[in-house]
Amino acid sequence: MKTSDIRLIIISLLVPALLSACSPPSTPAAESNPSKQIQSGEKSAPLEQGQYLSMTYTEYVNGKNTDKGMVMRVMTYDLSSKKMTKLADVPYTSQYPLSVVSLPDHKIYYSADVDNKGDQLFSFDLNSKKTEQLSDNLFAINRIVPTTPEGPLVLAAVKKGERTLKTIFYNKSTHTMQFLHDENQDKHTWSLAYNSAKNTVYNTQFSEKEQDKQSDIASQKNTFTTPTNYTVTEINNETKQERPVITLKNEQILSMSSSNDQLLLVTARFINHGNPEYSLVDIATGKRTKLELPISSRSFIYMSPDGKGIYYLGSASQKNQEEGSGVYYYDFTSKIQTPIFIQEEGFINNFMLLNK
Repeated sequence: MKTSDIRLIIISLLVPALLSACSPPSTPAAESNPSKQIQSGEKSAPLEQGQYLSMTYTEYVNGKNTDKGMVMRVMTYDLSSKKMTKLADVPYTSQYPLSVVSLPDHKIYYSADVDNKGDQLFSFDLNSKKTEQLSDNLFAINRIVPTTPEGPLVLAAVKKGERTLKTIFYNKSTHTMQFLHDENQDKHTWSLAYNSAKNTVYNTQFSEKEQDKQSDIASQKNTFTTPTNYTVTEINNETKQERPVITLKNEQILSMSSSNDQLLLVTARFINHGNPEYSLVDIATGKRTKLELPISSRSFIYMSPDGKGIYYLGSASQKNQEEGSGVYYYDFTSKIQTPIFIQEEGFINNFMLLNK
């Protein structure tokens, strides 16, 4: 299958349950200032120390009734208190339901459609309860990654009139965007990760032309498609200086996170087929170590701050990805999987481990 259709690239990020169960959203397109459409919780986000999970959960407005479309329920889970808090309900109008809570900024950043012409970046202030449209030059957004309170947001997004997923730095003070390698229309940014200890950003990229060649070979041989090469690059958050970390040959990087001196990778040997594999990469040397984990997860996996376990979006069973689908914590020592939030009526689309 060709990768020329950018909508297929965006849709392929969704978990299988969401692909089979979600119809196109029937909620109205977002306005430039749709503050009345967002229902917020009672409490504002406090500025504290520690870590938390930011979660995006989509659910039909009227239970299982699809007539009024779906809503994104934006939640946080405090790692210290183990408390789950719903902060707001955001209209789901985007091609891919995506939000992230930045407690230091006191804001929710999310994607929303504007005039049926593509998705733009929005923010919802948890203190003032005001919504602001932050971009007008995008078409689709696959990742939104906060860095520091003074630093930029990092996006994997598509420009209007284009189709390449690019790495974008959004300056919150000047409301301007810096597109890395803007002239390159071949390299897609698939994953993004921020390392707070190093103040560095990591992206994974692949060549669309090379992936098309692999798809043609698989079609001719009637076999599963082998990925092209994926490269992880380190980017200094301030200077934007780049350094290659590792290149995986014929192996797809499904998801990536970073903490301290390591990258945590989720990879696959075939496109949309086979079991995921897990590994750690030493950021300084590029040395890779395989991890044997008794979990089933294809995306959104984060090492715990103390390095004693992982948080992941997936299943409690390696054989059945639908069994007990949700967000879990897996302890390396006890080998116990502890559920944090289990998918029930809706769909857990994504989550992120962040610092307060």
